Amino acid sequence: MQVGSLIAAGYDCEIFEAGPGRVVRRSRDGRSLEREAAVMRHARRHGFPAPEVFDADGPDILMEHVAGPSLLEETARAPGLAAEHGALLAGLLRRLSTVRSPGWLQAAAGRPGNRLLHLDLHPGNVLLTGDGPRVVDWANAARGAPGADAACTWLILATATVAEPSLEEGRAGLLAAFLDGIDPAAARPHLRAAARRRCAERDLTPEEQAEIDRFLAREAGEASL
Repeated sequence: MQVGSLIAAGYDCEIFEAGPGRVVRRSRDGRSLEREAAVMRHARRHGFPAPEVFDADGPDILMEHVAGPSLLEETARAPGLAAEHGALLAGLLRRLSTVRSPGWLQAAAGRPGNRLLHLDLHPGNVLLTGDGPRVVDWANAARGAPGADAACTWLILATATVAEPSLEEGRAGLLAAFLDGIDPAAARPHLRAAARRRCAERDLTPEEQAEIDRFLAREAGEASL
């Protein structure tokens, strides 16, 4: 696909201008994004706020240009809204838990179920637009139990390194409101699997790994009480 200027770059994809209201999401390593495009179309058809997809061809997705700050950026700007943002994340996961997965989508290892899972639904992947939130970056999507999705978000909120003091200030309120809006008992059995995936996908620092280990130990203690 023909593209214009680079407007954003993420962990494994870049975003280019592609005409009014449209962008191309392109994988850095040339892997096909057609499965990801099909997942977004499925989610959107079932009423979930994924970006609109116009076309997909190999490593490129032609999609809606979602304009707006991320939930992460808004929490850094206004830590006082952290509880509201945590509730929004929980609400999005509840909505997604009502969407059946397409039969062709691979199952998440060790998490039997038939729901569509995002498996990376954190504040950086929720964009706030004039029409409401949009959930982006569906590369990890799989089929399984909704508790697995909640566990992934819980782990990230509790352990991810943040550079800005305002984000650290808002973390407790964000996490507390998120946990109030999910079923922690259903998510807790999936925390170790979520941690294994996160460690495998990212080159974590020793400090980040230690924080995850401390978090898992705390939650194991809570579960035994």
